Amino acid sequence: MTDQNSNGEVVAVGVGSAGSRIVSLLSKESLLVDRFVYVSCDGNDFPPTRPGETVLIDCPVYQKLSPSIVRGLAMKQSNEIRRLVVGSRIVFVVAGLGGATGTGLAPYVAQIAQECGAITIGIAVMPFEYEKKMKFYAGLALRQLRAAAKGVIVVDNDVLLKASPEDSLTDVYGSANREAAKALGSLLCRSSDSAVPVGLNKVLGTVLQDGYSLLGMSSSSSTDKAEEALAGAVITLSRMAEAREANHAVVILTGDSSVSASEVGVVVKRLGSMIDNQDVDVEYGVNYSGSSQLQVSLLASGFRSTKYDDYDPLAKLFRGNTLDEEMDFSLTEGLERLEPCEF
Repeated sequence: MTDQNSNGEVVAVGVGSAGSRIVSLLSKESLLVDRFVYVSCDGNDFPPTRPGETVLIDCPVYQKLSPSIVRGLAMKQSNEIRRLVVGSRIVFVVAGLGGATGTGLAPYVAQIAQECGAITIGIAVMPFEYEKKMKFYAGLALRQLRAAAKGVIVVDNDVLLKASPEDSLTDVYGSANREAAKALGSLLCRSSDSAVPVGLNKVLGTVLQDGYSLLGMSSSSSTDKAEEALAGAVITLSRMAEAREANHAVVILTGDSSVSASEVGVVVKRLGSMIDNQDVDVEYGVNYSGSSQLQVSLLASGFRSTKYDDYDPLAKLFRGNTLDEEMDFSLTEGLERLEPCEF
């Protein structure tokens, strides 16, 4: 584990494979983030050259890992995790949910950061639709992350997917991680000659609303690219929840120097009608990245229910009661009372 002497005000913590790789990509950009931390059970998840600190959870190679086992093992190194977040003003906990490491550690790391007094924001990347075996634990971990953190941004891997049928699985995951980092980076960028940022306070003002925050995105190079890209971003949100429930939103336009003020105006004016809620409060920013395509990243908040509620049927079965927060409960007890559902 590397050591740095000072705690920055804003910390990004990558948890597990996907979280570490997304945070590593973010560390290469000029962002409103002071320090980068990586927590995982596998040292291969850490980038070979990285600005930041690491916590490697000691897991026996012969043991098949589950979220509860990973969390239990991490408790032995809770002081190391605590040391890396104590004194921070804001902590972003980035993780892919569904696998053992991200699912087991993300709520735990968020809980530690929150106990240390930081405004803790969970960033949860949900499984691809075809990863059906991951859905239950992903839904459970998302609910736990929402309870542990001050706010949660949810990103769906299917929204991020920009791969061709010929791409390998490694290429697919790599592409999704890059798209996630690009969208998150646009929200957290610093002011410069190539960016008019929305600002960290406005991003937090959106995320710290009741319910969940969802991050969608879409690109276009057509004549009406601003409206088309916005429409695509709204569609990605509607695949996760009822878009009209959004009460706060941040839109970021990313493109080359031809992105105009009028296109920004189109996006801000049209968002309310596209989600069928004219009362939505909209903030906006622009990144001039040099790409000929215009990408619209849309962060919206206020969602009390999402499609991920169905990922965790036990939450409905035991609503009003307390489930074992260590994920050690039996999955068989009471399942016969569930309505059939497809994972």
